[in-house]
Amino acid sequence: MNIWKCEKEHHQCGQMIEHNAGIPRCRAYLRDHKNVTERKTKYLTWHRIIKNAENSVKAATTYARPRNCIRDGKLVDSASPAEPYIAISYVWDARPSFKEWEGRQVTEQALHIADRLSKHTSYALWIDTICIDQNNEPVKMVELAKMADIYRGATAVLCLVPEVDQTTSRVVEHGTGMMDLDGFRALEDAGDTHGMYMFASQGSNESLHELFSSRWWTRAWTFQEAVLNRITFLVGEKEETVPISDVLKISHPISRRAATQGKDSLLGQLSSFWDSVHSMSDAMKVNMYMPLGTAISSVWRRQSTVTHDMAYSLLGVCRLETITPDYRLPVEKVFADLVDKASSKGDFSWLRWSHLIDRDAACEGMSMVPVPATVLATPASAITEWRSIEVPSQMSVARGGAVGVCIPHRSTGVIRWQSQPEDIKGIINMLQKLSYGPEDIWNLLFGLHVGLACDVDRAVGGSGLAQALLNLATGYIDGTFKSGGSVDDLVGDKPHTRGIGFTAYASMAAKVWRNAQLVVMRSQGGTTVVPTGHSGTGQARLHRLPVESHTGTCLCLVVHDCTKFRASAIGVMVKNDHAGSGSWQFTRFS
Repeated sequence: MNIWKCEKEHHQCGQMIEHNAGIPRCRAYLRDHKNVTERKTKYLTWHRIIKNAENSVKAATTYARPRNCIRDGKLVDSASPAEPYIAISYVWDARPSFKEWEGRQVTEQALHIADRLSKHTSYALWIDTICIDQNNEPVKMVELAKMADIYRGATAVLCLVPEVDQTTSRVVEHGTGMMDLDGFRALEDAGDTHGMYMFASQGSNESLHELFSSRWWTRAWTFQEAVLNRITFLVGEKEETVPISDVLKISHPISRRAATQGKDSLLGQLSSFWDSVHSMSDAMKVNMYMPLGTAISSVWRRQSTVTHDMAYSLLGVCRLETITPDYRLPVEKVFADLVDKASSKGDFSWLRWSHLIDRDAACEGMSMVPVPATVLATPASAITEWRSIEVPSQMSVARGGAVGVCIPHRSTGVIRWQSQPEDIKGIINMLQKLSYGPEDIWNLLFGLHVGLACDVDRAVGGSGLAQALLNLATGYIDGTFKSGGSVDDLVGDKPHTRGIGFTAYASMAAKVWRNAQLVVMRSQGGTTVVPTGHSGTGQARLHRLPVESHTGTCLCLVVHDCTKFRASAIGVMVKNDHAGSGSWQFTRFS
């Protein structure tokens, strides 16, 4: 299987390092491809898997139960008896056809699904349009609030994806098998994003293009439906079955390649799509709840018929079920309530997205509140994990606007010096003159958009790459180097050496500040770099936010005295040695 287009000893595949020796990528691929093929394994169908595990299946008793299920074509009461059921995830027809059934309006599509699946199992099924009375608004709101528990408590979740067929099943199983062998692991250790992509996708296999073209991946609600239960399958029209965990496994190398390549799309999808898909695997690893900032990176790159659902579809996976869905509220109020509730539980991870807000255009109360449109416009999430830090629990709101979001912060002092606006190269030169090292400069400029320098080092198996990252990124920006082709990730006949995968992250950085004007701001406690254009005037102050990386690098907030309850900008802060910060304050920023 020559996905590399190599001919005899004329290699176009590039080299890789395995067991301290160089080897053409194509040879390692063919060796591992043969090993996986000889296993002759095959996924079982979902009903065989459930049947085989029947003796160990027990109804979940720790989650809220659905009011109704459907069994043998009849609506049954499932709220009281501890009876196992299977939950169904699917995408409604674009123009659903309704009919009267058992005293309620249901879609013909849902009835067809129930009839088809019931032929293969005696378990009750939970299908939303059948089991929730769509015309009974009070009951509907109660059941919507239980949606996450309904999927968590199911015996299994079936995600109906018509694009799944036998070929897709084989390709996914083969790709995950390749990822478990020495060749892929060597590529992963070296940060070789192109090689990892080729091994996992089997050279951009057309079946993966078809699988990920499904509408199912684009809908907001399917996110939580797919990640809340570990026994979850993608199911085709002829009951072909693929564990979603395996699909998400191969999405990781695809998403990283999509984010770092020069082309607009990969396997027919933008990098923001792949970032959304890969975030699902992060959600499945979380036992209790997913930080809101991580969930946003996936769901807000999807679509919903009603904008409110971009918030309400997050409630279950983020454990924010105390919010009662209310579709009569203005959408701005819905998003503000979402982040405010997360903050009240100590989850400030959503602040990582607040740097994208156009504060001049934001309406009152929304200067710190990210919305789906801003996240959707971002090609990929940074590789750095920004996490909440613990703050004193007994703080009361001492000040703030009449509306907005309450956020803890610590002052690092007034801005003592601010540069004139400069383009990216001018800012780099200025920071160098101010004696900042390459790692600090990279973090200030690209830490929020691409990832901190130490995380890039770790991702590509190198160390101390910040200066090379800066040199290459500025070269891409001013045209000295051309992004993509054989330079980016060394695709082609050049040898691949450990750590050289940084080139892909430099190409990501080159897209961040094109045509932008930036300023450096320095307080007693630290330094940040933010874009110009904020509307604040008067004396500015720099505040630490309760979000930081695993190395302690934190995010910061710029606030001007004339608009002290309205944020001006957010950036990464490089702390000054031995400089302290004020005590934690709690302010409602409008």
